[in-house]
Amino acid sequence: MMGKEHRISIATLTDYHLQDFIRCPYQFYFHHIEGKTTPQLDWRKMVQVVVKQVVSRYYKLPPKSQTTKKVMEFIDDHWSAIDVRQFESKNHYYMALANITDHLLQFLTSTKIEYPPLLLYEKFNINIEELGTELSLTFEVAEWSSNSFIIKKYLVDTHEEMNLLFNNMISVFCEKAFGQLPERIEIFSLMEGKTETYIPTMNDVSDGLEYLNIIKNLLQEPKKYLKTDSLTVCNSCSYQKRCYEGMNLNQEKFNSQ
Repeated sequence: MMGKEHRISIATLTDYHLQDFIRCPYQFYFHHIEGKTTPQLDWRKMVQVVVKQVVSRYYKLPPKSQTTKKVMEFIDDHWSAIDVRQFESKNHYYMALANITDHLLQFLTSTKIEYPPLLLYEKFNINIEELGTELSLTFEVAEWSSNSFIIKKYLVDTHEEMNLLFNNMISVFCEKAFGQLPERIEIFSLMEGKTETYIPTMNDVSDGLEYLNIIKNLLQEPKKYLKTDSLTVCNSCSYQKRCYEGMNLNQEKFNSQ
């Protein structure tokens, strides 16, 4: 726990805040609540920016120009902005470049895109009465389907809890904002080359509201935050020193009680 007694007021639940919280509540606290900045940028966030630029440019191309060569050109254009020092090692840097390149090529060019996307990196906000707050969500890609629409998310990496978050957020948001659920949700994990597909139902909306209420309540209680047990997240975290100091403060507080 963070050793803080005050509650946090949540005006808007945003997808990127919740994504950071799911990855590590301590990291979320240092960055979004304390507002601590570090000279070392998070490599995931930098690579995610590149992914956004590549995917956005690719979907804006006419169908006949959506080629493997174009994907390679776009990656080359934007990857140069990433500093190798933002990674754990040079080997990690080149492994990330190889994986992101291979899997963007695989996922983007495996199916022919005949029509422009319905949505392309568009952010929406909607007030959710059941949550007592606004919900903010960025739709990376939404494509028309025969019966509804398909939501696609291109993420640097993900895991079961993160996929659950996005399935819940997207289901709730689409039903409340558009009055319709997507035909399916596809989440692409670019470091691993995995795809998770979800077929949302109205049960996901009710479950999603309950889930988001739980997350909201957790966010409001920093004293209940728990540090992630993921070594992968910890090893690349730019708040390692601050995190260690925070744990020492908590231990001293515990010992004095």
